[in-house]
Amino acid sequence: MFKPFAGDESSSIYDLTLENAEDRINIYGNLQITKDQEGLKTAKALQNFINELVSTLEETKDLPEKIKIEDAKEIENPFL
Repeated sequence: MFKPFAGDESSSIYDLTLENAEDRINIYGNLQITKDQEGLKTAKALQNFINELVSTLEETKDLPEKIKIEDAKEIENPFL
């Protein structure tokens, strides 16, 4: 797993993708947590990541109220 907001990295917990950037974390995909030992292991991996994410945000000095996220710009397909 990566340190939140510390560079461009990607990690996954099964089919759940966690993408790291300096100003945001993108989480997408599918994650099934089953009621068994494997599910407990999976839930703890997710919990550890979220706990580290929250700690990093809480420890950040001068945390802004909200950052501005620019819309993605469309580019013309060069193959058409």
